[in-house]
Amino acid sequence: MERSKNEAEAYANDVIPRARGEAAKILQAAEAYKKEVVAKAEGEASRFLAIYNEYKNAKSVTQERMYLETMEKVLADIDKVIIEKNAGSGVVPYLPLPELKKKVTN
Repeated sequence: MERSKNEAEAYANDVIPRARGEAAKILQAAEAYKKEVVAKAEGEASRFLAIYNEYKNAKSVTQERMYLETMEKVLADIDKVIIEKNAGSGVVPYLPLPELKKKVTN
């Protein structure tokens, strides 16, 4: 009976600190995540305010810049073909830099 009691106490002395350690680890991870999310949100808000202030000062320039940045993100990973109405054949030749870059990395 004494041995069983000692085994139970040893088990409790092993499990309880481990559970407390796991709980502390989870709390620290949650706190770190909270700080990360808050910092990211504050950064995005300050970026928005900076763009808004520039927009108030120079509306057309800021609109053009935002359009070009958006198009750059949207068109970054697609193959590009340039077509111009005033060109003789309609297709403007271009240097295929993405393909050349792929060949160099392979």
